[in-house]
Amino acid sequence: MVLSLGDASSLEDLYQSKILEFARLARNIELLKDPNVSFTSRNPVCGDEVTIDLVINKDNIISHYGHKVRGCALCEASSGLLSKNVIGLNYYNSIKLKENLSFWLNNKLEKYTFSEIENFSPVKKFKNRYKCVLLSFDALQGACEKHKN
Repeated sequence: MVLSLGDASSLEDLYQSKILEFARLARNIELLKDPNVSFTSRNPVCGDEVTIDLVINKDNIISHYGHKVRGCALCEASSGLLSKNVIGLNYYNSIKLKENLSFWLNNKLEKYTFSEIENFSPVKKFKNRYKCVLLSFDALQGACEKHKN
């Protein structure tokens, strides 16, 4: 039996192997021992929570990243994707990642900064799951804005 979320889309479409691989990756990452900025984002609807720690060097480059994720597989997967790509980014540019991801999910942006985001394409059919994918990017944005101030 295949569980369906309506309109002939199944949970198998949403939770394909690459998403689950990103989620496993996220589970192997811990918070940093000495971050220079930390931020927690929460989804009050489902209880998901992501804390992101960063070390941003004097050149405004993210040099270290850590996180703690308590959430669903999509929340974990987006954190795993983020962990693979955030080191080396300028924190000013990182502030826009969440907004651009939202545009991509809503088909208002054709290409996204991280090519592996294409693995999240099935999520586009499920607006009620966007927040799960965006939560870690929200925490990153919050950490970068906190560092800016």
